[in-house]
Amino acid sequence: MKKLLATVPLFLLLGACATNTPLHNKDKQTFTCEDGGKVSASYSAEGDIAYLSVDLPKANLNSKKLALTQAVSGSGVRYINDSNPNASYEWHTKADYGIMSVDWTDGKEYSVSCQL
Repeated sequence: MKKLLATVPLFLLLGACATNTPLHNKDKQTFTCEDGGKVSASYSAEGDIAYLSVDLPKANLNSKKLALTQAVSGSGVRYINDSNPNASYEWHTKADYGIMSVDWTDGKEYSVSCQL
């Protein structure tokens, strides 16, 4: 009985640690963009976070890693990241299509359509 009571706190501690790590959907999707770039996306288990690897040479984004949070969308699913002081990022998907948009603080904008 003493051994059982000694191991219960260990399991509770390990369980608490496990809930703090982001869970990724293991299915990574790679979109090919009309400018020749690529966006690889995976999503949290809850679907509220998109983890992107962005290769858009025309926008000077090479293997850029982003974590975007889900935002309100009229159609499809939209993710945003506006915590970067130099740029805001948006990834909007519906079915097999996606649009990656970047707005820099200097007023420049870049948007490209992508497809699975």
